[in-house]
Amino acid sequence: MDPNSYQISKIEMSVTLICMIIGVGILTLPRVLASSMETPDGWISVGIGSLMTMVIIFFIVKLHRHFPGETLFMFVSKSSKGKWIGKLLTIAFFVHFLSLLSYEARILTIVIRMYLLAETPSEITAVIIFLATTYAVTKGLQGIVHLNLMFLPIVLIMIFIILMFSMGEGQVDHLLPIAAEGISPIITGVSDTVFSFLGFEILFFFIAFMKLKDIMAAPLNGGITVITIFYVAVVAISYSVLSVEGTKVIAFPLVALAKELEVVQGIIERMEPLLITVWIMTIFNTMTISHFLATRLVKEVLITKPRSSTIAIIITFFSFIIAFIPNSIQETFIFGDLLSYFAMFITIISLIIGYTFVVVKKKKQKQEGSEAM
Repeated sequence: MDPNSYQISKIEMSVTLICMIIGVGILTLPRVLASSMETPDGWISVGIGSLMTMVIIFFIVKLHRHFPGETLFMFVSKSSKGKWIGKLLTIAFFVHFLSLLSYEARILTIVIRMYLLAETPSEITAVIIFLATTYAVTKGLQGIVHLNLMFLPIVLIMIFIILMFSMGEGQVDHLLPIAAEGISPIITGVSDTVFSFLGFEILFFFIAFMKLKDIMAAPLNGGITVITIFYVAVVAISYSVLSVEGTKVIAFPLVALAKELEVVQGIIERMEPLLITVWIMTIFNTMTISHFLATRLVKEVLITKPRSSTIAIIITFFSFIIAFIPNSIQETFIFGDLLSYFAMFITIISLIIGYTFVVVKKKKQKQEGSEAM
């Protein structure tokens, strides 16, 4: 069977969505919220942001039920007026996934150099992970989905263990008072939270691999609920253990929590290398999905002649160059922020265009039906 014609089930799509979203956000969200809000109410913003994310996913799913088995861009490109719009959207999403692949790779090299392999050049680490994602892309959609199913339980169990052991070190006073400065900081944090849920844009592509009966928002929003629970826990426990002020100056608060733990005396005395090793599975999943979609967009829409493996290798080359354009961790985070704004922009534009074409199609069908009568 062609691995790229694989039919994704509801559960597989939910798991893939979780894997795509929690890549970098699980490590950085507490710091981002602490810096923008300067209050311990970040966990409230996470809850509100997750509800907004669920609404966006609902509209994406509802849109795709109008053209099962097709991507939005295939549907739009069917009309003569929509061909150039489909091309522009394809290019925009290609740029997004190429940039996301580069950003995730750079964050991975930074984390590994900070906590695991201080003497290993970041370029070597990047080359290794790019080779791995390139190989995974050649295995097609089925291989990628099965990797997600295999890695996600390990990652979530590891994070759960760290959070459980960290709870005993926290102080509830660091989370109080609730909403002491009103709702303004909470609203400020909502935008950062929604950005941390970005990754749902893959639905514009992966829903095309689902049967019509499986295209439902509920299972996908169930996945968002799982992410929300972990995000709320990570933010709240980070603040309770490290305090809001302490969290603001730590690049990766979840790793800092793991660093404070000694789970089993004399056996597991340092948890952060174990956490990072497991987290690499998550970032690998995110990078592989981005690499796969960038490759598929080029192959199916932009340049159809080369083999997928050749395109994947070329994308690796350009991603490697882009990954090391930022000169510092601060510039890398700025790059990530710009990427988030761009992703949200093209998501909203895609929804507007998609629903516009659905309305136009319905009117045309209604008009043709009345003329036939």
